[in-house]
Amino acid sequence: MRTPIEDWPLTSTDSSSGLLTRFATQVKAVDGRFASITHLSEAQEYMLKLIKSKNVKRVVSVNKELSSKLFPPNSPLKNLEITSNGSLPREEFFKAVQVAEVGISTVDTAVAETGTLVILTSDESDRLVTALPEIHVAIVPRSKIVSSLHDVEPLITEMLNQTKSGATVSLISASSRTADIGDKTILGMHGPKELHVLVLDEELL
Repeated sequence: MRTPIEDWPLTSTDSSSGLLTRFATQVKAVDGRFASITHLSEAQEYMLKLIKSKNVKRVVSVNKELSSKLFPPNSPLKNLEITSNGSLPREEFFKAVQVAEVGISTVDTAVAETGTLVILTSDESDRLVTALPEIHVAIVPRSKIVSSLHDVEPLITEMLNQTKSGATVSLISASSRTADIGDKTILGMHGPKELHVLVLDEELL
């Protein structure tokens, strides 16, 4: 049965709506959930529905600012355990990531033609937020969406030049899946079972 969040509308009416529609189509084509968010309250409502519909108890995010935006002090999710990278010693945060049902990350850029998310991380803990929890929620600034993979190469080069050595570039185009066992598709074998992509107006981040 389809949940309400799977039917979340695409609401953009600006000049980039064509690019946004292409990106949304590709995300949905690989069973990703997509939402175009205009106001912060909509992002909070989406997360509230997601947490309640999945009976989530533990959430991890890449930083405290992102957590506070999506889960303000007046949030009705009183029993939700929210842990942000940097709020705990490294080992303790790693343990929190291992048991969290939802991981929330930002995205450096996204590709409309393939629905691919490009995430640059210099901290392994940030990368694990996108890889270990069963549900990955990716926050995409609308202005970061580019048309094709060809547009991504110079952006990645620039990002790597601006970061210290040891940075990792992750390209995510769908939830984790494999068909190695009896040619049957299995979700979440080596990563999240679900991918939720929220495209937000730049000023919300």
